[in-house]
Amino acid sequence: MRIIGGKDYYDAGAAWGQDESVVFLRNGKRALSDIQMHAEIGLPVYHCSGGLVPPVGETNAARKRAAQGYWSLRDIEIDGVLHRQRTGQVLLCGTLYRGLELVRADASHGQWFWTHDAMDAFARGHGFSLHDGDSRTGSMEFVHPLSRQRMPARTERVPLSRWFEPLVLEGLLRDAVVLAGITIASKDPSVRPPFIDDDQRPWAVDQPTLAAMDFARALDPFTAYQEIAMWVGGVLPAPGPKMVEITDDKVKIAKAGFHHPTSFRRGKGE
Repeated sequence: MRIIGGKDYYDAGAAWGQDESVVFLRNGKRALSDIQMHAEIGLPVYHCSGGLVPPVGETNAARKRAAQGYWSLRDIEIDGVLHRQRTGQVLLCGTLYRGLELVRADASHGQWFWTHDAMDAFARGHGFSLHDGDSRTGSMEFVHPLSRQRMPARTERVPLSRWFEPLVLEGLLRDAVVLAGITIASKDPSVRPPFIDDDQRPWAVDQPTLAAMDFARALDPFTAYQEIAMWVGGVLPAPGPKMVEITDDKVKIAKAGFHHPTSFRRGKGE
């Protein structure tokens, strides 16, 4: 596979050989809004309902407060410094990966976790424990910023023990992703989303964004490269043939219905 545009961690997979007939364009600035991703394409809105809770030495009241209501992950102090817990997602070749970033309140980037084992090891190393949370499904409505149309979407609260499990999209949802021509879509909480048509677009599509999310901890470079090559070369519909552009003036005149020797001349007696 030949990649055009930017650099990302999985580019190292090209060292094992390339099929020049498969081309992955990664040089655009395409971005999708939550409305487009969740209401139009149909990806559920996932919330992580678990996370880090204070060390055992802290009061029960503090631990209880930290374990309640993980609709938005709670801030937590680590070595006396306030840290935020926030989630990110990567949709790669029809599979959704969900991660968690732990970042200092005064910083823009932090430490990414893409497996439950890594999160658990960090917690134990700092005297913390993990709150798993619960599971619950529901629905919500988005309001289109221009048309003001209400658009429903499915929501799901996911326990921390399941948050890091890759989710293979199936059926109509997978078909919608293919129809939308999405190979990679990433939602990184560290990146300020662009505004297009009065709407935020936090989902970066087919851009070199995964290295910044430390996504190699979820998928090694070679596997990611192979997945992308198979998706682009065998799943996404091939682009149709380009329309032939006619540059020859004689051919243009003939296609317009003019007879070249006579159409621009007056007949005898006129």
